[in-house]
Amino acid sequence: MKRKVASFVLIFLFVSIVAVDKVNCDVSLPINSRKFWIGVTPTPSLNGTLEEIYGNAGSVAEVMNLWFVNVPWYNTTEHLKKPATQWLLRLINSSGLTPIYELNFWTIKNGKVILQIPPYMNLTTTNLGTFELRQLWIEQAVNISRDYHPKYICIGNEVDTYYWNCSQEDFDNYVRLVSETYEAIKTVSPETKVFVVFRLDTIDSYDGWFLIEKINKDKIDLFGFTSYPYMLGYPGPALYEKPEDMPSDYYTRIMNYTGDKPIVFSEIGWTSSELLRGGSEQEQVEFLLWFLEHTKGMPLEIVSWLCLYDTRIMEEETDLNAKPNDFAGLRYKNGTEKAVWSYWRALYAIPNAIPEFQITWFILLSLTFITFISIMLNKTRTNPSKYTKYRLTDRKFNNFSRSKTLKHRALFHICLFAED
Repeated sequence: MKRKVASFVLIFLFVSIVAVDKVNCDVSLPINSRKFWIGVTPTPSLNGTLEEIYGNAGSVAEVMNLWFVNVPWYNTTEHLKKPATQWLLRLINSSGLTPIYELNFWTIKNGKVILQIPPYMNLTTTNLGTFELRQLWIEQAVNISRDYHPKYICIGNEVDTYYWNCSQEDFDNYVRLVSETYEAIKTVSPETKVFVVFRLDTIDSYDGWFLIEKINKDKIDLFGFTSYPYMLGYPGPALYEKPEDMPSDYYTRIMNYTGDKPIVFSEIGWTSSELLRGGSEQEQVEFLLWFLEHTKGMPLEIVSWLCLYDTRIMEEETDLNAKPNDFAGLRYKNGTEKAVWSYWRALYAIPNAIPEFQITWFILLSLTFITFISIMLNKTRTNPSKYTKYRLTDRKFNNFSRSKTLKHRALFHICLFAED
């Protein structure tokens, strides 16, 4: 009987150790450690359930962007209270993902970038300098931060889009709003990290670095960027046809404008669509490797791939509305893994030097294990004749004792509690 108990403990410990290792992939990456979180957006697969989709996302990511399609920013608080949204938040949490809450003040309507304004406000005169609009925006950010105490909140996504395509004059109003929102968030949730996101590829091609410098670095925790280098020049010829065509300082020059602030890559990716942009599965792999190699010295906080699954099936590649980004997923929409999937899994498997999320679940396993050992020891004291130390006469157990690996040492120590 005791041998069965010992066998159970051995199996339990082995599973735990394998879980800590996460997954072993036979691929090579430019890095062997990381201090940033891995993210992905759980886009739907063709026939998968939400539980399967978020479960798969949680198997290769630690954080995710929490976007609500067709929910204007001024309705975010109410939307979060809905039972369906609460269920989704529980699913996200149970999948091991940490949501990055998002507020964005602009949207696209009829092909035009516009400021999103509540219908009861004057659509002609209202801008980001309007007191009522600013107060409503800050109220939404405060409500989210007070009610959910998020680890991260984004208060503007690809904000340079608004500058270039809607109103350059109104952008300074936004800059001041960022500082006010930051202060308000910190009063109710001091640990929440606040950031805004720029389109790196557009910032670079439009020489819009000055927009980053407008942000008060004392009123922001991180700077975020999206990056799809293959899209530069679209729908014309690609400026960078392959990842190797990109200049070596394509990402590192960001630090010339962000100071010592950590960097969030909230969306990165490369298309696998040959038809729409000359891409391929192999180019996705090459891009990820290129990215990791050329961002080694950067203070990265988050690196998030655009989407888990393609947003269109391959048969829709010829659709007139199809875009290269529709095929930038780690997997095809039908669930088939792309070549980049194993590399992304390998990246996720690299131990995160930031310990707070990585070990939480393992602490629970360890506590369970310690409790079990305590019970065994207590039984040993109660009836010592029933328990003896394992006599280490077997050669393979002697090998265990000399082993320098974590797995072998752990298994060796557990063997001491087996009954002779």
